[in-house]
Amino acid sequence: MFAKIAESKWMKFVLFITTFAFVGTAFVAIVIYKLAGNISGAAVVNGKEISLQEFYYQVNIIQNRLENQGIDTAPLKKEIYDQALESVIDRELLFQEAEKEGIAATKEEVKKAILDIEAFKEDGKFSKDRYIALLSGINISPQLFEEIIRKDISAQHIFSFLELSFYLSEDEVDSYINKQLSKISGSFLYIKPEPLKISENEAKKYYEKHKNEYTGKEGKEVIIYRIDINKKDQEKAEKLAKDLFLKLKKGETDKETKEIKIIFKDIIYEDTESIPNIPKELKEKLKEISDKKSIIFVKTDDAYYLSKFLKAVKEPLPYEKVKEKIYSKLKEEYEKRSIKDLYEKITKESDKNIQLLMKKYGGVLENIKDETVRDIIVRYGLTPDYMKQFIREKNGIIPLKEGILVYNIEKVIPPTDKESEELKKLVKPLLKKEKYNTILQMYIDKLRKDAEIIKNERILR
Repeated sequence: MFAKIAESKWMKFVLFITTFAFVGTAFVAIVIYKLAGNISGAAVVNGKEISLQEFYYQVNIIQNRLENQGIDTAPLKKEIYDQALESVIDRELLFQEAEKEGIAATKEEVKKAILDIEAFKEDGKFSKDRYIALLSGINISPQLFEEIIRKDISAQHIFSFLELSFYLSEDEVDSYINKQLSKISGSFLYIKPEPLKISENEAKKYYEKHKNEYTGKEGKEVIIYRIDINKKDQEKAEKLAKDLFLKLKKGETDKETKEIKIIFKDIIYEDTESIPNIPKELKEKLKEISDKKSIIFVKTDDAYYLSKFLKAVKEPLPYEKVKEKIYSKLKEEYEKRSIKDLYEKITKESDKNIQLLMKKYGGVLENIKDETVRDIIVRYGLTPDYMKQFIREKNGIIPLKEGILVYNIEKVIPPTDKESEELKKLVKPLLKKEKYNTILQMYIDKLRKDAEIIKNERILR
């Protein structure tokens, strides 16, 4: 049954991947191992650990595929890592299930699959030296590569059995075609809420209330103390500095005295050069001050300087710069609220005659004749779920993103036999594939639900 596994698209894909340089995996693996607590691999599935090498191999498969489609993968690191982790977990689940069912790939199948990979051949024959060299080039051992091949072939065995076990009935195909091609006639009233008129005063009030949400530069509020060093009594200055340091460390602040002067209490940004009356060394160190490094201590020939981080500050952007965003936000909030209110009002109307509703609420009325359900779905920007509703329910009210659709279906004409047969030839393979993918996903979801899965979350950070 599985004799042609090695000729599959997957194997062609492996052939391509084996040319990719897999740089730095060993180093990354060591670092992650130290940070990951009890999980030294990427994940543990039902007590079986998935190695970091397998995870990073999968990461590079995904990256290579995207890059060959002309996609910049740099901003997609998190998504790629998430997908890679889920992929290796699913592969392990399917392999474990294949083992339970007694259909896991044999050593002979793995050997045959590897021998048939063109990348490992010289003059048309498998070359062990080339095989080892290529795997070494992508920093993966032959043992791990063979394990991955075995898992994938085993997963293919599961897929083959699932494909044999499901059936797409003619009723399912006919139902789909009927929904797509049925022609309907009726009235459709599209009602929009009254347009929002936002005053300048209202927008400014919103800004004042929410301006912390519209931030620009991030700064730090700090306080800087100076204790002068009297050359005749240096020990006194040193003691004052130590006592102040201990107070600041406890979270206390000190009032200004004759010996301890507050020379600065304000917000600083990245540019610390503008802070007056402090030495250059302190200006440099203030760039590092934060809630984690909350005290900076600097000594010069003539003074001690102690700086304390008070709080992080975000500088609000001026109203004019965020005005358009505020208008958009108010408009969005109004539309959601007004559509909800309008929908509730219309549904509570005792008489839902379309003509009466149009007189009361306005809107655009269209009398549609013999249009396919599919065309109406597109016209009003609806989801395909409404296909069945239009055929089964003669009257209805649908809330949309920008308004309310009220409809009254007067007639439904099913497609002719000729129309059905023409579309059936096109959609049957697609429906079969869609149903198979749905069943496969449900199968994997069930495996996941019944499994004990521990992920190494650190590799996703």
